[in-house]
Amino acid sequence: MKFLNFAENQTDPFLHLSLSDLAETLSHMESEVQFAFHSYYRPAEQLITVSHYWNDIFDGTQFDGMKSDIYLRALGNVHYTNFNEVDRYLSSIKNKSHPLFRKQLFALLEDIRLEKICMTIRPGMSAAFDTRRTLFQKRFRGRLEVHNRQHQLLDALFCAIYLQAIGKPVALGNDLAEYKPYLRHLIIEISKASSTKDVATLGNAFCQELNNDHFDMTTEYLTMYGSSPTPSAFVEDEEARQLKSDDTMETTDKEDKETYDEEMNTWHEEQEQEGSNFLQFDLEEGAKSDLIGEGERKEESGDQAFVSVQGASKQSEGSQFDEEAILDSHDTKTVTGADEPLGEANRNVREVIRQAEKPSPEEQSNYRTAKAEIQYAEKSLRSAIQKTIEQKQIAPRSDLHFGRLNRKLLRLLTDENPRLFYKKNAPSTELDVTFSLLVDCSASMYDKMEETRLGITLFHETLKGLNIKHSITGFYEDAFDADDQEQPNTLFQIVDYNRSTQLNEGAKIMQLEPEEDNRDGYAIRKAAQELAERNEKHKILLVFTDGEPSAYDYSENGIIDTHEAVIQTRKKGFEVIGVFLSNGEPQEKEKNTMRNIYGTQSLVIPSANEIPAYLTPLLKRLLLRFV
Repeated sequence: MKFLNFAENQTDPFLHLSLSDLAETLSHMESEVQFAFHSYYRPAEQLITVSHYWNDIFDGTQFDGMKSDIYLRALGNVHYTNFNEVDRYLSSIKNKSHPLFRKQLFALLEDIRLEKICMTIRPGMSAAFDTRRTLFQKRFRGRLEVHNRQHQLLDALFCAIYLQAIGKPVALGNDLAEYKPYLRHLIIEISKASSTKDVATLGNAFCQELNNDHFDMTTEYLTMYGSSPTPSAFVEDEEARQLKSDDTMETTDKEDKETYDEEMNTWHEEQEQEGSNFLQFDLEEGAKSDLIGEGERKEESGDQAFVSVQGASKQSEGSQFDEEAILDSHDTKTVTGADEPLGEANRNVREVIRQAEKPSPEEQSNYRTAKAEIQYAEKSLRSAIQKTIEQKQIAPRSDLHFGRLNRKLLRLLTDENPRLFYKKNAPSTELDVTFSLLVDCSASMYDKMEETRLGITLFHETLKGLNIKHSITGFYEDAFDADDQEQPNTLFQIVDYNRSTQLNEGAKIMQLEPEEDNRDGYAIRKAAQELAERNEKHKILLVFTDGEPSAYDYSENGIIDTHEAVIQTRKKGFEVIGVFLSNGEPQEKEKNTMRNIYGTQSLVIPSANEIPAYLTPLLKRLLLRFV
């Protein structure tokens, strides 16, 4: 069997972030949003899924469709679905005929009820639901014709029920004509349903009229889960049958492995627990076999990354399936942000600290050349800051309009505009601020690292001249040694806080070179931890980067993880500024990426040659704030 490719289901991480925030707002709780084949809500896991169906909509209505899924799950299911009734209904249809039709009819009727509630409570949701109905009308009308041609009667009946419910009825064929009165009665009554129990009653009543000669549905349009932590698995496709044999046999591997040398895990009703839900298959025939032995399929890089995107509002292990998680997933709680201070996406990172070496004569020579190039910009910047400090020092400290109240109050009566206040202490000659500079050392920096070192030299010399403590750290991930269990990430400490104002430290900047991958979220969190230990009042983190984060198993959630790291760092009271180093005129996508990660506190430099020209006013603006 060919390995399924889910690459086409990748979703914009910022879109996913918006949906996650929307779900949290409506549900009033921490909830995880993922993308799946169907849209549903699992209360035990606080998991909300958005259907991949919307990914194939390209006419501008995709976001409205996704929002309608969130509305139904986060507002509808969370607050207005009685999951005790759901459990009761799902259990009751185990041994009844047409279980898949019964289950989907129940889910459809409940969605119709919840849609009405959502629009009543929040009329602004009507636009998204109008879009949903328009798209689903086309979808179900087309599928109805297909099912009629293939003589799949209950599939066709299900499509007809939805079309009747949205006021777009279709003519039923001769084989389904007997259900017309029941269908009309069902639609009338569902508009009166006030609870999940009413929906279950209506579903059971309609299904009692089904002809037992009809085959069950073969297509699954909707699904629903109860309150159990393990998804119900008793409803199977028409072709899947329960194994009747009581014979046992050893699990053997007799597959033809022409293409792939791997095994896929299997499933039937005897399993008490659900294994990995990625590429899960049903047994259709054969004896009851030992599924514990070699049946479990190990995770491969990128499996879950293509199926779901990690949410921004909650750290979760829900879509990570390393070996320990497979064994313990049913006995452990969801990982929270407190358990993973460096981010869920970085839980397997191994930190590697690399210290800068003593500069070689060549590096010292190159640094002197770099200093000469930025000398004018550095001196003018430092001079402007020092003049501002001096002006504040020699400014009058008495007869002010604000400050401490003077004892000489007679001027209140004698002067037309009395100055009755004074300031006690002169301002300090030193700025109470510290900086941390992170430098992306990924391989893509190969054509701009020389100019970047020039900008870093300006940064270092300016702060050193003003006696401001700072650090400079390069960061990169070892792409060749990274795997599922471990991702080595190097923090290359070029300039340390305690030695940053000493002579001959700057030449170490010349040791920065392009390396391999970049895991920005991890580096930002580590830099924030170091800043938290500093005593300065104001703390600023600058990040030099040339594009989106890219590391092992980091392509899907790297942007979101970096955005989370920025938000968490700012909540600590630190400033975080992203500096994007472009190679030519930046694309709109690149600008949007920086804006979405860093917000308004981001700077896009069109060319590496212009780094000093852009960095000078940035440093000046930052430093003058703290004079």
